[in-house]
Amino acid sequence: MSKLLELKIRNYEKIIHDHNRANKRFYDELLVLVQQCEGRYKSVTKAPDDSPEWQAIVLKQTEQPVLSFRSRKIGDMSAHEAAEIRHEVVELYNRGYPTATIAHILGIRVSTAGSTIGHYQHQINSQNARKVKM
Repeated sequence: MSKLLELKIRNYEKIIHDHNRANKRFYDELLVLVQQCEGRYKSVTKAPDDSPEWQAIVLKQTEQPVLSFRSRKIGDMSAHEAAEIRHEVVELYNRGYPTATIAHILGIRVSTAGSTIGHYQHQINSQNARKVKM
């Protein structure tokens, strides 16, 4: 496997790790706010909408980390880069990665990864069918 592809995999894993850490921190902070609200009003549902405790919870919810990945189209790439991406899709597929993960690692659309895998499977099936006929 190429060093560039290994780097893409490590970058993907780092994005996931960083998101998980940020998400945990978010929920830990939200839990503290909910506990403060419950301490004052005995229940979050009993807190007035204009209370500082409830407002802090509402504000915190807007800060929830969002996990997102690039989603380029093959048509937006040079022919060389598109061929390289197709090769990397097949390489990751053969290593057992699911389609969505392959797309996220490579920064392409899930549908692009899926169709590339479909073409690859069709090619393999055709080659195997020819071998059986011989």
